[in-house]
Amino acid sequence: MAGIRNQVLEGRQELDGNTYYDCEFRDAVLVFKGVQQPGFSNCRFTRSRFAFEGNAATTVHFLRGMLGRQSGMRSFVTGMMPEIEG
Repeated sequence: MAGIRNQVLEGRQELDGNTYYDCEFRDAVLVFKGVQQPGFSNCRFTRSRFAFEGNAATTVHFLRGMLGRQSGMRSFVTGMMPEIEG
């Protein structure tokens, strides 16, 4: 796991396994693959967004699929993780 400190990070940033301290993510695409959890401490995010790939994308797609009213699991998923509904 890499410790990244006091940097301005732009563009594609692969997060898995890294810990970020006092960094600014500016116009960044924060890529999470679900292999190893990243860490953040006192970071700032400016015009940045998440992108999910691999295992992480599979999990997001699964949860979104459970949001359908016909699944009967909508309230369970939104109760567990309200921000997934967005």
